[in-house]
Amino acid sequence: MSLFFCLVGLIEIVEFSNQPGTNMMSNPGTTLSAAALTAAVWSMDLLPISFVIGGVIAISDLQNHREFIVAKASGISIWGLVRAPVIFAILLGLTVSYALDPVILKLNDLVDAQIKAQSAGSAAPTRRSGWIEQDYAEGRYIIKADQILNTGDVMNGVRVFMLGGQGGDNRQIEAEQARYENFAWTFIEGTISSPGQPVESFKTFSLPTSFSAAQLQLQLGAISRMSIFELKSQLRDKTVTTPAEYVAQMRMRRLEALPIVLVGTLLIAFAFTSGYSRMGTSGTHIIYGILLGFVVYILTKLADRAGESGNISALLAAWGPAIVAIVIGTTVLLLKEDG
Repeated sequence: MSLFFCLVGLIEIVEFSNQPGTNMMSNPGTTLSAAALTAAVWSMDLLPISFVIGGVIAISDLQNHREFIVAKASGISIWGLVRAPVIFAILLGLTVSYALDPVILKLNDLVDAQIKAQSAGSAAPTRRSGWIEQDYAEGRYIIKADQILNTGDVMNGVRVFMLGGQGGDNRQIEAEQARYENFAWTFIEGTISSPGQPVESFKTFSLPTSFSAAQLQLQLGAISRMSIFELKSQLRDKTVTTPAEYVAQMRMRRLEALPIVLVGTLLIAFAFTSGYSRMGTSGTHIIYGILLGFVVYILTKLADRAGESGNISALLAAWGPAIVAIVIGTTVLLLKEDG
């Protein structure tokens, strides 16, 4: 994990420094914080691979020093040796999903706010154009934006189309920027056009919305910025129908299944590394264990894509590869240790 963390952090620092209008030396604290948080996100995503490789290395070291032989000679079976690491894997998975991931997301939001304040949004990742439909007590309206920042609370180059409502509001609003805060959109530097009326200019203009920040992120597809608690709150008792909702449901199920995924990769590491060899752990067994760990990871990612597209159930896509890994690891251990 440390290796992945350092590698991704270095890549993020270089990428940030190469962006136009940014200077790492002007505020190294913010740059390093952003790189570290991104690296932490990637490290958590690669946690199953880190687990299987680290497990293979650790078990090989125990095997080469004959510590497994001493343990078995003293009456401890392989299942007794596996028990403590499995409990650790479950606790680590729960900690990452329910504690570490929400904390990192909150810190990411704080760092992104600092970056946007320093660079007027130029350093924040954007995606080209998009639109969302909003509603409030008096009616509905559609916002079309040329650029939507990754958090979804800032949009550049926006046009607003009012959809009638109780008072027959058919105005069109154009603005350089729109910012969301406390159930309201604030439009900056724009014009308001009404049928049969002269165009009006404004410095700031506000429209209420019934959407919370979490609902806005869900509608804009900023699912990676939502914690498991926000996802559960938005998807509770809700029929999933839109692409963004499929992605959100898949992320929630993936976080729920993380402890079981870690247990599966750990059992694979034990299954292919803990067998007795006169010359110590066989290099072939280590390679098989690592390759199988990568296969499980790839299958997990493929299942994620299928779940995010709605082709299969998110519950099956998240838990299926983890259960398969546990079955494979347990079966190999049973064959090797118990015949």
